[in-house]
Amino acid sequence: MADRPDAPDVVAALQEANARLRAQNAELKAQVAEQAEKIARLERLISRNSGNSSMPPSTDDLPGKTPPQRRARQGGVKRKPGKQPGAPGAFLAWNEHPDKTQEVFPEGTCPCGADLAEARDLGVKYSHQVTDLPEARAVTIQRDRHEVRCACGRTHVADTPPQAGAPGTVAYGLNFQAWCVFLLVMHHVPVELERAAA
Repeated sequence: MADRPDAPDVVAALQEANARLRAQNAELKAQVAEQAEKIARLERLISRNSGNSSMPPSTDDLPGKTPPQRRARQGGVKRKPGKQPGAPGAFLAWNEHPDKTQEVFPEGTCPCGADLAEARDLGVKYSHQVTDLPEARAVTIQRDRHEVRCACGRTHVADTPPQAGAPGTVAYGLNFQAWCVFLLVMHHVPVELERAAA
């Protein structure tokens, strides 16, 4: 009976072993969760192809890749490229009230030798409409600030116009500055080129 360990020692040893097993169990659970996440991420990557992502079609035949499913044709009929018969067309609508109308007459000479400028006008044969933006041009405005003298003898000078610098200087207006920022940021036009153009 003297060789039997005391009950408190046995309990302490069991508690220590239990704590060690719990720690190992928690570590294994964490590893399993991490591996499950990696597997799911790899499965997502492998399943990507040109049909369900922005990947190029050249990657569809790589090892392990799932090629995109071919969509079944409606009714088994092969469609011709381009607009299909019966599909509504897309075009610019005719403007019944154009901003400007320009009369265009034939120029030159007739095979008979007569000048077409003297030919009789038979009316409009065809009409064309072209919608475009006006050319953007920088306009320089000089603002002369006048000085006046009141009947009492005091003098007054007109207020400085918006966006103007010191007297006798030249400044760029807000629209000009906005265009420069637009060209610099959106179209990556170098600053040196903008300065040369200005």
